[in-house]
Amino acid sequence: MLAVALPCLTAQQSGTCAPCHPKEAKGHAQTLMARTLEPGGQASIPGSHAELRLKLGSFSYRIYRAGGQDRYQVSDGTSSMEGVVAWAMGQGAAGQTYVLEREGKLYESRVSFYNDIKGLDATLGSPAGVPKNLAEAFGREMPALSVTECFQCHAAAGPAAATAPAKGSLAWTKTLVPGVQCENCHKGAWKHAAARTAGDMKSARLAKLKDASTEEISDVCGVCHRTWSHIQLNGPRGVANVRFQPYRIVMSKCYDAMDRRIGCTACHDPHNRPEGVAVNSDPACLGCHTARAGGGPVGKVCKVGTNRCASCHMPKYELPGSHFRFTDHFIRIARPNETYPD
Repeated sequence: MLAVALPCLTAQQSGTCAPCHPKEAKGHAQTLMARTLEPGGQASIPGSHAELRLKLGSFSYRIYRAGGQDRYQVSDGTSSMEGVVAWAMGQGAAGQTYVLEREGKLYESRVSFYNDIKGLDATLGSPAGVPKNLAEAFGREMPALSVTECFQCHAAAGPAAATAPAKGSLAWTKTLVPGVQCENCHKGAWKHAAARTAGDMKSARLAKLKDASTEEISDVCGVCHRTWSHIQLNGPRGVANVRFQPYRIVMSKCYDAMDRRIGCTACHDPHNRPEGVAVNSDPACLGCHTARAGGGPVGKVCKVGTNRCASCHMPKYELPGSHFRFTDHFIRIARPNETYPD
């Protein structure tokens, strides 16, 4: 991962949530989720490179910073198209894709940055092969629905969401708070904070996620990471669904919709920077799979050892074109050279 400065608290955290929840607000500001969207001109990856270049067939790509803007340019050797990087999506652990603004419209960049190769390559999910023309090489124009779906998982609605421009519009994106914020998971957080400030304790009540079941937490996370039902109905199939963790974990034999020890938050603390498998995942596994004094184990005890549960039972798979190995959340006894179990 690129070494980048950690962000300050967002407007939501510092102005509303932090006074009552300082620990959670401070920790969350350092998480990858909080940094999953950056405004153009402030994006850490373009800012840490003099320029980024790629040759794709007869097309040459260039991303560079000039005049306080991140610029995106593609040329076929005769003509060129250029746009402003309005937003950088993804914090760079795997990669970063760019939302471009050109003539009042938004486009998904045809090329993205990948941390593994420290450079550009074709955006995951873009049409295979070499672009047919300059317009196709530039990127995919994003319809309003696509803009809405992307930004709802990479940003939070502002406090004036009710009076914001139409969802999916360019103007709407400019009213959002970059990154996954309190409001994304704690629906009504803005209203809750405003009511607290006004002393209206009755209206300030907010549902406590700590009381939610594993299935309910999975549904909260699955809004962006995809639930079991979503993938079952819509796909994708095969290794392409390895990055949809709520779907994959339901397939595990140890999954229990009511047992919070197997829920998302058993390993992932959304309020704090992840500390790695050894700190989070393995102790969660050993909460069940360990011998108890005076009695038998709650779950089967691994014959191999108890210090690499996740790395062994949650193998990694590379999604073609992603330059990244995703952890498969289907917990199982993984066999050498086995095909991806869909």
